[in-house]
Amino acid sequence: MKAIVLAGGKGTRLWPLSRQNYPKQFVEFLEGKSLFQLTLQRLLNIFKARDIFIVSGKDYKFHIFNQIDALKIPKFKKERLKNNLVLEPQPKSTLASVLIVFKYLEEERVNDNLFFIFPSDHIIKPLSKFKSSLRKATELASLGFIVIFGVKPTQPKEGYGYALIKKKLKEGYLIKRFVEKPKGNTLRNLLKKGAFWNAGIFCFRKDVFMEEVKKYQPSLFKIYENSFSSFLKKFYKLPSLSIDCAIIEKTKRAALVKFDLEWSDLGNWINLEEFFKYEKDKNKNIVLGKAKLFFSQNCFSFSKERLIAGIGLKNTIVVDASDAILILNKKFAQKIKEVINFLKKEKEIKDSLTIYRPWGYYTILKEANNYKVKEIGIYPKKYISLQTHKFRSEHWTVVEGKLEVVLENKKTVLKKNESIYVPKKKKHRLYNPTNKVAKVIEVQLGSYLGEDDIRRFDLY
Repeated sequence: MKAIVLAGGKGTRLWPLSRQNYPKQFVEFLEGKSLFQLTLQRLLNIFKARDIFIVSGKDYKFHIFNQIDALKIPKFKKERLKNNLVLEPQPKSTLASVLIVFKYLEEERVNDNLFFIFPSDHIIKPLSKFKSSLRKATELASLGFIVIFGVKPTQPKEGYGYALIKKKLKEGYLIKRFVEKPKGNTLRNLLKKGAFWNAGIFCFRKDVFMEEVKKYQPSLFKIYENSFSSFLKKFYKLPSLSIDCAIIEKTKRAALVKFDLEWSDLGNWINLEEFFKYEKDKNKNIVLGKAKLFFSQNCFSFSKERLIAGIGLKNTIVVDASDAILILNKKFAQKIKEVINFLKKEKEIKDSLTIYRPWGYYTILKEANNYKVKEIGIYPKKYISLQTHKFRSEHWTVVEGKLEVVLENKKTVLKKNESIYVPKKKKHRLYNPTNKVAKVIEVQLGSYLGEDDIRRFDLY
């Protein structure tokens, strides 16, 4: 029994907290952990680390590695999870994500036949009911059914798949009809007939699933029949199809297990508001972080760093992410993706002020024509490459932890409140020898301050 974790989504509907360079599955939401980390922790209670495979894009490789490293689990489990990361050549939606893992496992001569597919951005509680649901799905999948998990709708939502059940089937149900993202009258009729939301988790035997792929997506199946290396080369030819549209809407072998637990996919700001519903005050407002609301009703407001105040608002979502502010009428929550597409040329759509790297992160605190100020965080036992800059000098001041600095051929240890000057064109490197994140304030001075003014030398 294997688990495939889908970790390549962009999460555009949760902008501005979720960005293309750091999407929602990696953003810290609960218990000091990201949704991706919570997903892995949940699955490690059910699956062995060697049986959990993560599929994502190459841009997120080091986010995934760093987040695995931050988990409080044995080192051998961390290494196993990292080894089980499968990177897609380009994003192609969920069907291609599953197929690339299948091809990878065939290449590694892994012959397991029962698979679960999990998104990496869900909140699911409690664990006991989750385990029970998976057990029920396993029984149906072993009989040759492709199983989805059904959630009782709380309101009409166009962004979900809807399943009508036909009859009882062991501890689940046979699906009569499945419609992905219905609208208007179709959506209303499905709700009247008692349709369930699809939670986006799947369970099936590989042989059964591939029979349905061959039947309903023959051109895609033909590409799949190639060797792993050929499949990767032809990956760009695969259509961007979700499992829901490509298979579940068409197959006669779909079954459903009820998800009688607390579930949210945090797909947009309305979903996030629903998850924090117990935080509502007497005016039905949810106020998180440093946000404040006055004389307002039925609003959601969040600010992590700055004080923001809303006065006399109704049915409004206000989210402050330091470099961008979202002000959203709840009726238009489903329109965010359209707006993001319209604004995609703006830097703030792709990147936030904090940029993550394999060794840690940096946050731009201030930027002008001839100087830039950053906070740099270096993860434990990580280092920045040996490098030089042609157009700028740098001044480093350690504000937290301890760092080893290599400047030309000299090594210096800097502790909190100690500084060093790095002239332009001089080789330098930073290393964190401790077990905690080390932080340094970097002041850049020069005629050009772009991130491409770096010449890298061999790493050590």
